[in-house]
Amino acid sequence: MSKILRPAFYLLIAGLASFLMQLVVGYPMLWLLGPTTFQTPLATTVRTALSYFAAILVLIILPQVFHSKPPKSKLLNKLFSACHISRSDLGLSDLPTFTDIFLSLIGFFAYLLFSSLLLQLVKIFPWFDVNQTQDVGFSHFLVGPDRIIAFIALVILAPIFEEIIFRGWLYYKIRQRNNPIVTTLLVSALFGLLHGQWNVGVNVFGLSLILCASREITGTIYASILLHIIKNGIAFYLAFVIGFY
Repeated sequence: MSKILRPAFYLLIAGLASFLMQLVVGYPMLWLLGPTTFQTPLATTVRTALSYFAAILVLIILPQVFHSKPPKSKLLNKLFSACHISRSDLGLSDLPTFTDIFLSLIGFFAYLLFSSLLLQLVKIFPWFDVNQTQDVGFSHFLVGPDRIIAFIALVILAPIFEEIIFRGWLYYKIRQRNNPIVTTLLVSALFGLLHGQWNVGVNVFGLSLILCASREITGTIYASILLHIIKNGIAFYLAFVIGFY
């Protein structure tokens, strides 16, 4: 696979897995539960978890299973071989260290600075609404158990699964044949694009630049997971606890 086609292939696979699994999980749940129940915090959290797990199943688990027992289909065999990744290459070797904690804290302030600068730059475009409210799938007026369920989905599940897919699997696959700058820009561009809204996309693009730097420095995704949790946790507090959104 050429140096250009290789990253394009992995970007396409990661993008499709992340997007299509939401449809694969979402539509059956909508049909089974109905529109009202489908939009409840519990159903949203279950849908989020299943969508992420389905993406990881396709990108990581199935290639691992078929690595020892190759499928008879040559096409599937090539596809699973291309997607196969070890735990250490995924960035999950050993255990988190104090360095990971330190980098996550430093990285958070770097993210605030960098994302603020990016948002200021894109203000020159008249169609760009910096103050657009992010649609996170949950009402901002949740209380009690519903708020706890939303916290689990947004502050715990999303950071862990997204880091495994983007800074773990995708970053390693592209980084094998490309330098850190190219890899970081490609991964971050896709990560921002998949978040849909322009202002959110720019914000998480800046976040991803720092997350990828943490991945490159440490060789693992623990610092990026911690940083992602910190960022989402503070955003959750501002939006769902004190009502600033």
